[in-house]
Amino acid sequence: MTGGVDPKFIRQMQERFKQELDQHEREWLEYWKAEFEEVLRRRNPDLAGLQSELRRLIGKMEARLGRL
Repeated sequence: MTGGVDPKFIRQMQERFKQELDQHEREWLEYWKAEFEEVLRRRNPDLAGLQSELRRLIGKMEARLGRL
């Protein structure tokens, strides 16, 4: 081999990166799915209650984005 990085190593690293990215995405989706399911379980009696819950979730998302 003449200089450079082994193509097999590059493919392995790309696959590992893809797997880790997929795992993080899966965890993220599971977390927010659980949050939305909790909002549905609360059975808000009116629109104002639902809006309040959605604002709470948006606040959590904004706080997380601010940390990233």
